[in-house]
Amino acid sequence: MSDCAFLFPGQGAQVLGMGRDLAEAYPEARNLLERAETHLRVPLGKIMFDGPEERLNEDFSAQVAVYTVSCMVTEVLAARGLRAAAMAPYSSGLYAAAYAAGSLGFEAGLTLMREADSCIRGHNGSGAMGVVLGLSADQVAELCTQVPGEVEVSIINTHHQIIVSGQPSSVTALLEKAAAAGALKTSLLPASAPYHCSLLADADQCLSERVARTPLAAPHTPIISYIDAQSLRSSPAMAKMLSIQLSNPVHWVKVVEDLVCRGLMPMVEIGPGQMLGRCVRWIHRRAVVLHTETAAALEAAIESVSRC
Repeated sequence: MSDCAFLFPGQGAQVLGMGRDLAEAYPEARNLLERAETHLRVPLGKIMFDGPEERLNEDFSAQVAVYTVSCMVTEVLAARGLRAAAMAPYSSGLYAAAYAAGSLGFEAGLTLMREADSCIRGHNGSGAMGVVLGLSADQVAELCTQVPGEVEVSIINTHHQIIVSGQPSSVTALLEKAAAAGALKTSLLPASAPYHCSLLADADQCLSERVARTPLAAPHTPIISYIDAQSLRSSPAMAKMLSIQLSNPVHWVKVVEDLVCRGLMPMVEIGPGQMLGRCVRWIHRRAVVLHTETAAALEAAIESVSRC
C-alpha cells in the first residue's frame, strides 16, 4: 500500500473521447465497460467516445460515464497491485470510491446511480447550479440570504471557487448579486438538478430506501466523507453516506486539507479530466497530483506511485 490518496471526480469531469484510450490499452478496462453497457442496456462506450455531447452531458449519462471510467482505472491499478491509504470522492465520485474500496459492487453502483436519478425526478428535484469565482464561501452564503427563494452554497471547490444550488430564478439572482459584489466570474453550470442542497432532502429519503436493499461491505481502505472529512470505515457508515449524499454540501477544501495534514502524497485523480487536481493545487500549492485519463498518463502515475 502506498502513502497516496486516490481522488474520484464526479459529474463535470466528462469529456468526449473519455475512456477510449483505456479501453483499447487494457483488457480489464474494456471488460468493465462492456459490463456497464450490458447492465444499463445503453451503448455507453459510443456515448463516451463519440457523443453526441448533449447526451453525454445529461446528468445521469455524465455520472455513469465518469463512474465507469474511474472504475476502469481502478481495475488497472488493482491488477498492478497498487492501493491507496485513503479514497477521497467528490460528489457522485462516491460510487467509484466505494467500488474501489471493495464496499460496493460495480453493477450495484450503476443501479444505485439510476435509482438516485429516479428519486430526484420523482421528488420534484428540478433546479439549477452556478459557480462563483473570487468570493469566499462565507461571502456567497451571506449573499444567498439576500435572494428570494431557495439557493445555498453547495460545493466549496477552493477557498474562492464556490458552487451554489437552488431554484433556477434564485440561482440566477445570486449570480447577479455576486457579480455586483466583486466576483471575478459567475456562470450557470450544465446541471438539471440542485445537487448538494436541501431541496433534495426528499430525494435522499427516497434513495435511502434503495440503499437499505443494497449489499455493502466495510471498505478495505478508508473513504473520506466530503461532508465533514471524517473517515468512513464500516458498512453502516457507507450506507449512511450514500443515503444523505444528494442534499448535503461538498466541502472539498476540508477533504484536501485533511489529506495534506496526513501527508498523503502524491494524490492520484482516478478517472477523466484534471478538475480535482487543479482545485487541489489552488488549495495547497505544493501538492502533487497525478492523472490517469489516458493510458500514457496512467502508466506514468503507476510508475510514480510504485516508487513511493
